[in-house]
Amino acid sequence: MRICQNCKTKNVDESVFCRECGTKIEDNPYICKECLFENEEGSKFCIKCGTKIDAVKAVAPIESAASNRMAGYNEETAKKANESATFDYNVYMNGTPSEDAKTVKEEVNFSDAAAPAVMETEVKVEVPVVEKASFEGEMNTVGNTVGNIVNEGVVARQGDWIYFSNSGDKGTLYKERIDGTDKTKVSDEVCFCINVVENWVYYRNNSDGGKLYKIKVDGTERTKILDDSVDCVSVVDGVIYFVNYSDDKKLYRINIDGTGKLRISEDKCMYINVVDGYVYYCNITNGQKLYRVSVDGAKKEEICDDESMHINVVGSWVYYRNLSDGGKIYKIKTDGTQKTKLNDDASSFVNVVDRWVYYGNLSEGIKLCRMTTEGTEHELLNKDQSVSINVIDNWVYYRNEFEGRKLYKIQTDGSGRQPVC
Repeated sequence: MRICQNCKTKNVDESVFCRECGTKIEDNPYICKECLFENEEGSKFCIKCGTKIDAVKAVAPIESAASNRMAGYNEETAKKANESATFDYNVYMNGTPSEDAKTVKEEVNFSDAAAPAVMETEVKVEVPVVEKASFEGEMNTVGNTVGNIVNEGVVARQGDWIYFSNSGDKGTLYKERIDGTDKTKVSDEVCFCINVVENWVYYRNNSDGGKLYKIKVDGTERTKILDDSVDCVSVVDGVIYFVNYSDDKKLYRINIDGTGKLRISEDKCMYINVVDGYVYYCNITNGQKLYRVSVDGAKKEEICDDESMHINVVGSWVYYRNLSDGGKIYKIKTDGTQKTKLNDDASSFVNVVDRWVYYGNLSEGIKLCRMTTEGTEHELLNKDQSVSINVIDNWVYYRNEFEGRKLYKIQTDGSGRQPVC
């Protein structure tokens, strides 16, 4: 398989020019075949989704796998840990075992935590015929929460319905009522970055190279909005904001009808939040420092010079994972003042809702934890290896790496753990 560096279309091995855009294909063995993320040279596994990189070139040994520290327990480190059934914290963060690394015993086969298999090159999509359901409740004007979107947007709610990426059916789009009844497939496509606004579901279509699509909530009128490969899709007040992988991860916006496409910033970016007329993002061009830009692109400013990830803008605060301080969780005012450290644990998959910060505790094997937004009342909610943490009302949804990223939910107080699919 050869992946076009311009539009990220998957081509057959013999291809010289891309079948989609006609660009001559330059070999880049470090583009992930699953999520199309462009990894650094030498990567063995994708730092975004954990898929193994089948690079032709020689790759760096595990001792220099620092670029994988945010990817989750990948296959290589899982096999290494499985030899002694321990979690080696230093291997997880840096790829290098050490005698004084913090360890946590787990009676589990870590090799089961490998990422799902890569999709086939060509996927024929047929929209299923589903019964049209009546809509109950207030319609959204914002497609999903900022905390869910920066955690892959695997779950969204509108009214009495939950829409989710069903890992039990290859990540295809499903819906069910909030009480778990009337589970229905909406689309046969692999969907992430789910946003639901009025009668439409907007999403990144992984079955078509990560392109931007929408489909009616009853499964009809599937429409491609944009041919570009996208990520971190956020629908706010009739506008879709996204990271454009087809333009070197630049920040874009487009109207929900597919008109008015506009590049907002020249920066490479990740983890966008659209709040109160600004787009907050981690600026890859400038060391993943925390920035914001007005939604029209006219005003840009740096908020914090920490290397940041998993940002959540809630009220007047920005919560973020601070890689400059070992992945600990911090918060800072949106004007760049009052920076505060909230915990001492290496953390990931941050999602802030009301007075709680939910996160995966890397120091405890990515177990699901929560603390207050003041950094107090730390609680362990489960012992699963919890990634892609999404929160809907009183439920925390997460993908369990111990079970091949199967989707689970648990009540916000740690009770009622159950599989979603």
